[in-house]
Amino acid sequence: MLLIFFAMLFGIPNSSPWFGLVFVYLMAAALFIVGSMLWSALRSRRAALALGRMPPTRALHTREAKALEWFGQPGRIVWRMPRGNVIDLIKATRAAGSRPVVRTLRGPYRVMVRARHHERHDFIGDVEVLMLPGADRYLRENNEADVLLCGRFAVVLALNGAWRIDQAPSLLR
Repeated sequence: MLLIFFAMLFGIPNSSPWFGLVFVYLMAAALFIVGSMLWSALRSRRAALALGRMPPTRALHTREAKALEWFGQPGRIVWRMPRGNVIDLIKATRAAGSRPVVRTLRGPYRVMVRARHHERHDFIGDVEVLMLPGADRYLRENNEADVLLCGRFAVVLALNGAWRIDQAPSLLR
């Protein structure tokens, strides 16, 4: 897109009546970029709302809540999500409600990287998930994850019956 823009900008003389196409192309490209960003955000939000309407699988175990608190301590890894927002896992657990419930999420895993490796977004199905250390080793083509829904993203608590969040702190010690 950028190459075409520069070709039009430098290839069409500014005195030509066709020079206006440069600005039309620029506006169309900007609308396309903004539209794709909005579409992606809406799709992610709709997927999280759909997951929230699904019946819960079980209640959050105390060992999982303790592991979330362990990861949420300030001295631990800084968890980042879209646009560089830092996630406080303790607040996320509280935001999930007074009685947090676990839901099952099924689907393929995909990664979307923006800003040249700086903003990594992990998705299972269409729901954005926070993958804690060690979980990525147990990913498959189709995944089944127990997740805690925290607004527009979900924290993976168990993945494919092989990884659990309460085992993850031992990987970082």
